[in-house]
Amino acid sequence: MRRRAFSLTATLAVLSAGVLVGCSPLQPADSCISPFGPGPLSDSVSIAGDSASTLRVSLNEGSSVFAAQRSVISEATNRGAVVTEGAIVGANVAYIDSVTGEVLEVSPTFGTGEGDALFLANAQSSAIVAGTLCAAVGDTLAIALSADESAAMGMLDGSLVTVVEVVSANEPRAHGAHRLLPSGFPAVAINDQGQPGVVLPPQQAPSEVRSALRIEGTGDIVAADQSVIGNVLTVSWSGAELKNTWPQGPQSFGTEEQAVQAGASFRSQLTGYPVGSQVVVIEPGDGGATVSVVDILAVA
Repeated sequence: MRRRAFSLTATLAVLSAGVLVGCSPLQPADSCISPFGPGPLSDSVSIAGDSASTLRVSLNEGSSVFAAQRSVISEATNRGAVVTEGAIVGANVAYIDSVTGEVLEVSPTFGTGEGDALFLANAQSSAIVAGTLCAAVGDTLAIALSADESAAMGMLDGSLVTVVEVVSANEPRAHGAHRLLPSGFPAVAINDQGQPGVVLPPQQAPSEVRSALRIEGTGDIVAADQSVIGNVLTVSWSGAELKNTWPQGPQSFGTEEQAVQAGASFRSQLTGYPVGSQVVVIEPGDGGATVSVVDILAVA
């Protein structure tokens, strides 16, 4: 009898779920080295079908591996830039039992060109996440998990194999044309990592909510019912730091309806701006005025 207690959510450090859109980063393909290479099991994987319901996977059944393996099933047409450390990756994932060849679970948007999971590319994360490093948007990967990682996910016999469609990749900072902020807005400067700092003007805080572009991205326009993924620095009008997501990495600010629950009162001011933008939001607030510098990195 096969023994497993399979869990997709244990695999990915998921930022959000839903259809993912963003802008493109990244670094040249010829300067990127994947954390791990191909092996007999990952090389044996082939797929058929163009949707979640029709996906069929063939592989060398009964195989198991001691170290993760990664092979490219199909390559993107454009391989000029690839996923690098810290990129926000949108992907579809199918999970396959290497002993039986059974497809255990598959993203509902598999084969559609839209992503179902969003995570940060990180060489120290799970093999699935690390395996997207050096992949181009449009690549389909076969990633065979090690015996230990497979067992940790409930695959107690053999190895868990994943088929990963890389559908989007975004840098964890705003990119685009720089714009001048209107009069009355604070000055914003960024360091080499893209993290902002705020210099407040020597004047009374505004009495109404205001927002303005500092960097204009080139992605899709944010809608009210989309969940925004990004980084934010929020300071009081006296300069005290109230919130800073940059050290931990991007987070979800939710939809406009979810803004209060997500602790992102500025969320409504992001609607209408393109993904990839940096937006400065001034809010009066009952506890005193605040300034938020928000990098819009992706929407779901």
